[in-house]
Amino acid sequence: MSKIQIILTVLGAGVVFVNYTVYLCISRHNALPYAPLALILVVVPLLLFIIFGKFATEHFPRLYEAIKWIYISIGLLYSVSFVAFSAYLLTPANEVEEADVFIVFGCKSYGYTPSYALEKRLEQAYDMLIKNPDAVAVLSGGQGSDETVSEAECMRAYLLNKGIAEDRLIIEDKSTSTISNIRNSMELIRQNGLDGKRISAVSNDFHVKRILKQSSQLGYDFYVSPARMPVGFRLLQNLTREYMVWVRNMFTGTWEIK
Repeated sequence: MSKIQIILTVLGAGVVFVNYTVYLCISRHNALPYAPLALILVVVPLLLFIIFGKFATEHFPRLYEAIKWIYISIGLLYSVSFVAFSAYLLTPANEVEEADVFIVFGCKSYGYTPSYALEKRLEQAYDMLIKNPDAVAVLSGGQGSDETVSEAECMRAYLLNKGIAEDRLIIEDKSTSTISNIRNSMELIRQNGLDGKRISAVSNDFHVKRILKQSSQLGYDFYVSPARMPVGFRLLQNLTREYMVWVRNMFTGTWEIK
């Protein structure tokens, strides 16, 4: 390989490898099944290039060149699309600080201790409830197989401890995915006579674009009140997961993750 070919190969493969490794590190019971296969498809060709490159160029030059450039192109396509997608996710849209109902989307909790991402959502929800004293919050999140209480119950305890009145909190503890968060929360909003109220979704900044997309597909008009995640490894983790969820939807046509 020439120096430029080596640089392109390492760049493309490196970004894919790092992102899929990050994804595997955070996968849960609802993890997508494609990451391990994709990781193998990245690592194996790179090793073959390194180990058998010289032999292949001497005996199968055309095949080697074709495979090499296909591999490099896929790596670069992934790299560019991931960066562009991440920029799209973090671009503000439909943001408000005033609403009548705030739907707080759950995520991983450890008993009554919220995960880092969930704590950021709860901090944002608390701020919104203080700024909107007449507003109520729908706390939406079921209990995963690796959780001892529902995410909604964890959120309820957190906000009660911060001084939010219990009659301002509506519990939705059956959801297992973002789209079921939306469906079940809207049903509770109807049951509580809150139809027609201004609704804002509270979640992390990397997640709100998916909420807007799915709520629109279900026929709902949402605003969002995003909780900002600081730049760092946790943000990379979640951007990687979001990328995989959107790719999965593109190929399967469904948002549901079992």
